[in-house]
Order: sequence, then structure tokens, then C-alpha cells
Amino acid sequence: MINNSILPSEIAEKELLKMFDEFDKNKYIYEGYPTAPLFEKVGVMFGILICENSKKERITLKAFSGQFCGRWLVPTFVPPLLDVEGFEKVVNNYDPETKALTEKIVKLDPTDDKEEIEGLCTKRQERSKITLAKIIDLYKFPTIDNRTLTLKEIVNNKTYPSGTGDCCAPKLFGYAFEHNLQPISLAESFYGKDTKLKKHKHFYPPCKEKCSIVLPTMLGLDILYCDDYITVVNKPAGLVTIPGRAPELKDCITSRLKKLFPDSIDLSAAHRLDMDTSGIIILGRTKEAHRNLSIQFQERQVKKTYLALVRGVVKEKEGTIELPLRLDVDNRPTQIVDTEKGKSAKTEFQRLAVEYYGSRYATRLLLKPYTGRTHQLRVHCKEKLFPIIGDRLYGERKEGESRMLLQANYISFKHPITGEEMEFSIPPEF
Repeated sequence: MINNSILPSEIAEKELLKMFDEFDKNKYIYEGYPTAPLFEKVGVMFGILICENSKKERITLKAFSGQFCGRWLVPTFVPPLLDVEGFEKVVNNYDPETKALTEKIVKLDPTDDKEEIEGLCTKRQERSKITLAKIIDLYKFPTIDNRTLTLKEIVNNKTYPSGTGDCCAPKLFGYAFEHNLQPISLAESFYGKDTKLKKHKHFYPPCKEKCSIVLPTMLGLDILYCDDYITVVNKPAGLVTIPGRAPELKDCITSRLKKLFPDSIDLSAAHRLDMDTSGIIILGRTKEAHRNLSIQFQERQVKKTYLALVRGVVKEKEGTIELPLRLDVDNRPTQIVDTEKGKSAKTEFQRLAVEYYGSRYATRLLLKPYTGRTHQLRVHCKEKLFPIIGDRLYGERKEGESRMLLQANYISFKHPITGEEMEFSIPPEF
């Protein structure tokens, strides 16, 4: 049984198993919608999201992934995120011609005019692209901050697989946010004939292929793990960890967590990442959990690594940097090296690769801090190696560079309540 990575899952898992018991007993998911096809061909993912309304009443939302036996709508299940009537119109208007082109291509003899075959194939491909583009425009994604976005607005010109938005989790969260419901617990499980990747009545987290594209925007957080005590998130570059004094810095990781989980403590971040740094952050949702995590950081029990791309070629394969740091009081928030008044700071580095970045060579580094001084990695790289690319404070951000190339890519610690060893890693963003 895999723990759900978006919300605590225990409550929803129990409800989902009860729902499957009803499926087994009745042989349908709703009267007139039998389960037999799910065991004849292939099963389907089902999900349950437990929510609360403004009166603190529990509400259970149900969803299935994609279509159920060719149908978008089934009573008692949340609707899809696309306009069903619009979908039918697009299919009815464009599918007949696409099918007709396919039939022509199939009937042609391979020895026939190659130009004619290629022309028909190109026309069919263009027709299919038009159909897909029109279908994509039918998707609307409600978000936790009361916005409704299109898929194109979410992915920002990036590629995405067909069917993005059709999985259970986006459907459930979209319905909850549209109806001002507070999510409490989420679980998803597979029901029906096994596949190579999914087994009957086994639990699975939201998929990385499609859900990871839309859920971070819908939730306001890219959640790597969550239970009743901690949440681990992947912070994007450009977002602060805790609120700053300026109005534009009120939006932050902790405020977004509070919005998603109102019962969480206000100061939930157990540590911080600079605004320009992306990567993994641990948040304690209760006072007890936060206190335990803070002690682990203070006693240097937490292990972390970072990826960085610096300007220039680092000749050493590995090394250790020890330079004491303190605040430059005349130039806040800049940190400077001070061998007399500075606090000890130690960083190990390992050269991973020398790459060509822009018009010059750069070095990819794995950085391991043994202390957690403010801007430690940035200053150590500048003073002993080279400035990190895109570092506006200790280097420069050239035209075309959208961010600083520093990412907290790995962390390990003990769960503050269970004592279980936890570790998380994320792929490179640059």
C-alpha cells in the first residue's frame, strides 16, 4: 500500500475500500453502469476526496480516471474538467473526416502513388492536431486561490501528454475548489483487471506523467509527501519560504500551506531556502513536529545536498570550503567572509560535469553543506570557486537567465513523530 503524496490518506483509503465492497456486491458502480467490462478489458483508477464545507460537515467526493466505458458522466461521481457538450460537438464535427481519411489510407495499396499516400497522411495528421487543440481548449482547472485556468496557462507552452487533467486527483480537487470545499484526505486505487503497472485494489499516488503537471498549480504547492504531521514540498525559484515585510512577499510557502491546511501552525517551515533557490523544504504541521524537526536541524542530523551550475571550469574533482560568514550590516542581506567575527561555515563540493552554458563553459557541482549559514553556498562558491549562474547578489544575472541555478535536490531526516527514516530527492531542473 503506497502512501498518498498529496494529502493524508488514511480516512479516504477506508472509504474507498468500502466503495469497492459495494462494487463487488452490486456488480456496478451505479445502477446501469456495470463493473464487468473492467475485468474483461482493463481496470480503472478510482479516487475519493474527503472534504469539509463551511459548516465543518464531512463530504465525500468520488471520481474515476478518464471515461467509464466511454462515458464522461456517471451519477454520484464528480464531472470531468472539460466541457462535455463541447467535447461531443468537436468530436462530431472533426472525427468523421479523420476517420474517412484513415479508411482511404487503409484501402490504398502500398504500391500506389506514394505522394498521394503521404498527402492523405499529412492531411489526417493536421486534422487530428486541430481536433486535439480544440479539445484542449475545453479544459478548465479551478485552483485553491479562486482562479480558473486553462491547460495552456498552466503548462506555459511546455509539452504535456494527451489526457492531462482526466485523472482522479485533478477532477476531485477541481470540484472541491469550485464548490468552496476544504480537502481533508485523498486516496486513489485501481479496480478491475490488472495491468503491468497497476494491481486490483492497490493504492497509488497521483501519477507523475500527467497529475504532476497540473496539481502544483491547482494546489499552490508541489507536494512530495504529506501526512498529519509533516509536509514536504518542492519550492519553485522566485517564491519565498516565509512571508517578508514587503506586500509582494506575503505569498510564500508557509502561507500556501496554511491555505491548503488551515489547521497547520502558522510558522511551519523547519528551515528555509533563499527566494532564488528551488528545491525541497520540510514543514511541520503541528508544534510538536515542528519542534522536533528544528532540533534535528540544530543538531545537524538532517542531511542535504544541492545542485549548482557555476560560471567557469572548476579544476578540482572535489574539495572542502571552510570560510566563516557574517552579515554585511551596511549592505543587507549580503553575507561576507570574516575570520574574526564570522560564524563557522563548512561546505563540501564534488564536480559532476563541465558543460557548455550560453557562450562559455560552466561546472555542475554537488554541494553538501555541514552548516546552515545564510547564503552559505552562494558565498562559498563565489569566494573559492565561481559565482553561481544567475546569482544576482554575488554574481550577475545575464540577459536570458530567468533564475539562479541552485537547487536543493536531496534531503534525509527522521520523521518527527514515528522516528522513521525519511529521504526525498528530485530530478535536476537545469
